[in-house]
Amino acid sequence: MKNHIYLLFIVGVLLSGCGEEIPIETEKSPITLSAACDPSLRPIVMVHGLLASGDTYELQFQRFEVNGYCPEYLYVLDWNTISFTGDNAEDKLDDLIDEVLALTGADKVDLAGHSAGSGTAYNYLSDPARAAKVAHYVHLAGNATSGPAGPSGEVPTMNIYSTDDLIVPGGDIPGAQNVMQTGNDHYEVATSATSFSSMYTFFNDGLAPSTTEIVGEVDVNISGRVVTFGENVPVDGATINIYEVDRVTGYRINTSPDATTTSDSDGRYGPVVLPSCIPYEFEVITNISGDRTIHYYREPFVRSDQLIYLRTIPSSGLGALLLGGLPEDDNETVLAFYSGSQAVIAGRDTLTVAQDTLSIPEFASAPNSTIAMFYYDGNNNQVTDLTDIGGTWAAVPSFLAAVDMYFPTDPPSSIMLKFNSRKLVVPNLKSGTDGVIVAQFN
Repeated sequence: MKNHIYLLFIVGVLLSGCGEEIPIETEKSPITLSAACDPSLRPIVMVHGLLASGDTYELQFQRFEVNGYCPEYLYVLDWNTISFTGDNAEDKLDDLIDEVLALTGADKVDLAGHSAGSGTAYNYLSDPARAAKVAHYVHLAGNATSGPAGPSGEVPTMNIYSTDDLIVPGGDIPGAQNVMQTGNDHYEVATSATSFSSMYTFFNDGLAPSTTEIVGEVDVNISGRVVTFGENVPVDGATINIYEVDRVTGYRINTSPDATTTSDSDGRYGPVVLPSCIPYEFEVITNISGDRTIHYYREPFVRSDQLIYLRTIPSSGLGALLLGGLPEDDNETVLAFYSGSQAVIAGRDTLTVAQDTLSIPEFASAPNSTIAMFYYDGNNNQVTDLTDIGGTWAAVPSFLAAVDMYFPTDPPSSIMLKFNSRKLVVPNLKSGTDGVIVAQFN
């Protein structure tokens, strides 16, 4: 009878992903589930945009894998989009593509760039030798150009843009395959299932994907990078402790980690094998003096994921200017909301934190396309004022917001965040002793 129940659980996971009503058995299947992949498919390289990292393409990587791509054939370029001196991103992209070609034995790659990353990729393709390494190029939420990519427009180009993207207006590119979307915000042009379907079909010469769903697995392989916020500088030797947490309270189930791993010189960690459909906390402790501990609380994993990025607070640059002033006070919690696949748009989305509605034009206007909000007592009056903290945050014209909210740490309690139909619960940790909390929605 128990085996029958567990079989039903497996079927439920594979068909439906993680649902709160699905029972989670502690017994594990002796069979390791892994999707077959097709090494004849061309490798893909993707470039992120401003203030972003490679995990922009987290959901798209999973969709490509469901449709037969080998995980080893999917790559992202991480670059410093807020460098004051430039990051030589095009040279780094060339080095990465050369590495991918050598590793896979392919003669060309398929390339995609989002937002500022589309500019990097398009400029990269203006060189004949570099353009010869790329079979197809997808221009995601980028500025309209005079023609397809390549010195003479010879690289087959798909241009995907949305009329509801208020960050980059976009528009048709003469000679390209143009895909105009409606309803998708700037970030969704890169992350949505509709964009995946267009990209897959373009990369595969008109063949549509078998599904755009992210098919679940019973056990998942989790890996990624530890990098600094904004600058994407790899953090070497960071300890990542992974804890199962109570989905109702956000507190750890056990005092000892369920898994521990360490980042290497490139910031990479894992893979770590975890049961799916369970909420986890990722505690990130660097070996750098003065660094804050960061606690990432994530929605349950449905499928193996190689793009779980853990950002730390940098010691210099714009990232440090913004985040260096976060309180370190054992009397209050410092909390951040992050959405990995879409912006919060007032009038379209609903975001509440501790029952306060924050999906309002002041913090979540369509032109700002907010993907991250920071919550702390900005004026030190120990009251939630729900006002824009302003200050250095005003230096960032889009994507980020900071709201005056006071979360006392005594007594220990929980903070609930609801984003549309989903929710995360986190504990009210002490920002001085414990560090900063990030509640991340996929």
